[in-house]
Amino acid sequence: MKKLLKLEPVIDTVYKLHSTLPVRRVPEMADEAMLRELLAVNPANFEVRERLADSLTARGAFQEACQLRLDGCLLVSDLMEETDDEFVVLDWEDSYTARALSMVYDSAEDHLVIGDFEVAAAMFELLADRDPEDHLNVAERLVFCYVALEEWELYDETVELLEAGTMTTRLARYWAAFRRGGEPAAAVRDAMQREDAVLFREWTAEAHEVTPEYLAAITSNKPSAEMAARRLWLRTESFWREFPEFVAMLRQ
Repeated sequence: MKKLLKLEPVIDTVYKLHSTLPVRRVPEMADEAMLRELLAVNPANFEVRERLADSLTARGAFQEACQLRLDGCLLVSDLMEETDDEFVVLDWEDSYTARALSMVYDSAEDHLVIGDFEVAAAMFELLADRDPEDHLNVAERLVFCYVALEEWELYDETVELLEAGTMTTRLARYWAAFRRGGEPAAAVRDAMQREDAVLFREWTAEAHEVTPEYLAAITSNKPSAEMAARRLWLRTESFWREFPEFVAMLRQ
């Protein structure tokens, strides 16, 4: 079977991804039938794959959409596994390459939703290795995966890459302190309540509704701290579903 992707050098150890088949332009008004036809012609057309997955998601066909993104992710990961040079960096400035890397990210997010943190971490690590400037902010996702997997050495390395004062970093540190058992649960709870009251209120709330006010707030330039905390809850909800002990401890 002919390989669908190859690496093309840009400069030094920087490469871009290149499809071995022609990548046809996608008509703006392409429907699902046309998108499927285009994808059958070239499975490495990531724009087509992305648009088809988005269309499927919009009408509730989540499983098929996730499979489409996973298949696209595997095209990239299989190619990188065959690459001898571990220092190969992929060129984010190349639009085709950036779209392929974004598909790896989206598939990792799919795996977070189903609680498969090990596979999600592997996908995020691929991105971290090949895009050291971290255009997709995968370090923020990896740090939670490492706490879930109790990979403490990797957690320690990754959390140091994050901006210390952000809500995301502070939350990761609270959860790590609790899950790692380095200090009493009561101390973690008291510290979060005292130092991050907004986070504490959101994490002990009974509901985390996606209201019109919330949607308007998070698309604004300066969402309130309360709305930022709600967004962070929703982005990390899969962890609390799989590991409810942290939230239960905060609510005591």
